[in-house]
Amino acid sequence: MRTCLLPGLLISLWSAALAAQEPITLSIHPRAIESPALKYRLFPPEADLKSGNAVPILLRLPWEQVNYVSSDKFRDLDDWNSRPLDSPEWKDFRQSFPFRFYDEMKRAAYRREAAWEYPLSEEPPFLILLPDVQGMRQWLGRGLSAKIRYHLSRGELEQAREGILVGLANAKHISTTPFHVNQLVATAIHRIMLDRVGELISQPDSPNLYWALAALPESLVALDRAADFEGSAFLLTFPAAADLDQPRDAAEWKKMLQQWHELNRYLNRAPHDQIKEAEGTIAPLAKVARGELPGLAGLPADRVAAMSDEEAAVRWLVHVRLSYDQQEAAALSLPPREALPRLKQLRAEKAAIESKVGAARIELRDTTAGYVAMWSLRRRIAALRTIEAVRHHLARYAGKLPANLTDIADVTLPLDPLTDQPFVWKVDGNQATLAAPNLPVDLAPLGPMGQRPGFLEYRLEARPKTD
Repeated sequence: MRTCLLPGLLISLWSAALAAQEPITLSIHPRAIESPALKYRLFPPEADLKSGNAVPILLRLPWEQVNYVSSDKFRDLDDWNSRPLDSPEWKDFRQSFPFRFYDEMKRAAYRREAAWEYPLSEEPPFLILLPDVQGMRQWLGRGLSAKIRYHLSRGELEQAREGILVGLANAKHISTTPFHVNQLVATAIHRIMLDRVGELISQPDSPNLYWALAALPESLVALDRAADFEGSAFLLTFPAAADLDQPRDAAEWKKMLQQWHELNRYLNRAPHDQIKEAEGTIAPLAKVARGELPGLAGLPADRVAAMSDEEAAVRWLVHVRLSYDQQEAAALSLPPREALPRLKQLRAEKAAIESKVGAARIELRDTTAGYVAMWSLRRRIAALRTIEAVRHHLARYAGKLPANLTDIADVTLPLDPLTDQPFVWKVDGNQATLAAPNLPVDLAPLGPMGQRPGFLEYRLEARPKTD
């Protein structure tokens, strides 16, 4: 795996973010908010962190359990994550997961630092290999998730809560690098852990986690840092683009254009015939470049006219790519109210640019889906906090659901972070629906098979308090 957002990886990670297009059904029982407020936590408190680097601990995990990670038991972890909690098969889970694995995960979770030591300033960023990231997604996501569900199946709620804390803390460790890929993997793990929070609070004796959810760091993923780095990554990978005014003859410009096409093919796994097709489209590309370079780069028209087709094409491609990447990086650092309209504009600019160059394959990115996926973590946390406020209300009013969320007293209710609007609340007897407002399709286009980015809906059934 490389730092660039390869199409296959994007589809995998973004599909995971879009996958939950069905309502999530939870049973909820009355439970007042606990005192003291942070009696239960979902993230290690600052005072409990130990000095040291979590990364060596995490990277040693597969080597300490080589036989396990190459076994069918490891590959079959997804079966445990789809198994009902009341299945009798849970009695066999301890033979399917080495609990020593978990001890090391917990040790890493409580480390203050996570220094991955990727060669950011020593190698072109797009070419740095990340073989560790997908493995982390397997054992810190699916593996830990299965262990949490094992404890839930046995009514061991404190062990389940601790497992969620370990997963959230280690996923944040993964996000400490500026690679966009790492942020998406961290997002996927965080989302799995928040699914387990939903299962935990649906248990009859679950503590109320309103304040534990409120205290989660806003920086579970480092989207702003990744956006800033990605805005410079192309220039660091293709350093000749930073010095276009260095004297070059026609042969050198031709070689530089070929290197551009080869880099695009390498990053996007384009077939060899596509790069040949792109190389064969120099004339229309050069025509666009000659027409726009004077305005874009401030070059005199006579100088542009004297350029070879390859020089004009390279100068135009570099200018457009750097300008687009940096505008996108700036947009990704904004909150959704500002970012989504700007990303929509960039999407239109991307389509216009690509229609002009056709097969030249400038390969501009559209990261709207990734942006929505990362902000959907905050949406899910806010929704779970709201459910815990509802459970608090049930405890105060003899198990009766509030007709409106504004009827809930004692606690504040978060808005949906993606729209700055209240969550939608509907009640029918002892059942209720809590839904996040839909994002406008023009800002966040529908995904595969009509999936809505950021879709989130909970179907709740209020149950009586257990003795």
